Amino acid sequence: MHKSLAAGLALAVGWISLASAAETWPLSRQQVLDASGRPLLVPSVAFFKAGTTTPLAVYSDPALSKPLAQPVKADGTGRFPRIYLPTALYAERVSGPYGNLLWFDDGLGTVPPTTGSDGGGGTVDPTAIAATGDVKWRMDAGIMPGWVRMNGRTLGGAGSGATELASATASAAFAYLWNTFPDTVASVVGGRGTSASSDFSAGKQIVIPTMQGLIQAGLDDMGSSPAGRLQTITDLTLSAGSTTATVFSSARLAIGMTVIANGISAGTTITDINGTTITLSQAAAAGSTGTVLGARFSALGDAQMPGQIGGDAFTGLTNKNLPAILPGGSVTVDYPAHTYITHETLATASITAATGASPVTNLQQGLKNDLTAPPNAKTFSVSQPNPGGGLPVSNLPPTRLGTFYMKL
Repeated sequence: MHKSLAAGLALAVGWISLASAAETWPLSRQQVLDASGRPLLVPSVAFFKAGTTTPLAVYSDPALSKPLAQPVKADGTGRFPRIYLPTALYAERVSGPYGNLLWFDDGLGTVPPTTGSDGGGGTVDPTAIAATGDVKWRMDAGIMPGWVRMNGRTLGGAGSGATELASATASAAFAYLWNTFPDTVASVVGGRGTSASSDFSAGKQIVIPTMQGLIQAGLDDMGSSPAGRLQTITDLTLSAGSTTATVFSSARLAIGMTVIANGISAGTTITDINGTTITLSQAAAAGSTGTVLGARFSALGDAQMPGQIGGDAFTGLTNKNLPAILPGGSVTVDYPAHTYITHETLATASITAATGASPVTNLQQGLKNDLTAPPNAKTFSVSQPNPGGGLPVSNLPPTRLGTFYMKL
């Protein structure tokens, strides 16, 4: 009831003014009712600075010159007096007539406005504007003042020759990229100097991290315990100088994963998996023999490092990706046995005449019964040719295209 009432009052009477120094508490002159709709007798309210138990001074006048004693009590009909608060985020604790808690709400109010840097007297809410490095997505491909497209091109100062933006207005974004990310994410053309400001003044360019054809995702840890969605964590046993290692479990490991562990060079990947034995793209470092607890195997370069990139919309399957058990690939033929077979025995004779001897072939000599044994069983392999096979398969989830922008 309280929040909806506050919203209604704010719309109806405009009780919040960012330009003013004070706000009217939304329940001023309002009654607090019990569950039956009857006014509560003498409820009270206490105010605190947001997120703390530190009391926040409140007042009976808009000039904030007459402080009210806290907790502020309502009258016998449950109606609170007019209460003014400084423009700030605050918490409120409302109690019943016997000190019982009715509600405790935090994060109320507004952020104090700050005066514009141009001295014109305007006010700006720092939480209501985009900060340098903020990213937004729009369903178009236009150029936006105050923002740059995240297209892998460069930004720098006026005269730098940067391909996306060459302007003095790029200084804050240049410093943000320079100080936040390594060269693998935001490289400086010509190499990094001693500081972002010196490189910007020297007319250098920095590459804007690309979001071309990419879908954004959260870090696997993001300041908390790893979720294990973009990486697999398991113990790894190494042998110094060897590309062969063993893992405690190979579940959720895949060829191509990046290995992050002590004794493993940066960029090392899995090239083969056989049971719990894996093959690495680079040999383990000297002195690394032993077990590394909690080695990380990432589907990206490093699933816990901001700005990493990886994955592909298309992939091809190899035999390693097929199920471990496949249909049989052979046919065995077992020939039936025979008992006796009767056949003719043939002979060749010679007839002599006045002109000479002439052979006579295929003369029946008699009949013969022979016992024949069947041949041994034979196995014939069966192949399944797939003309035109081996094409990649799409991994792309349902997607809508637009443009990612980064705030200058």
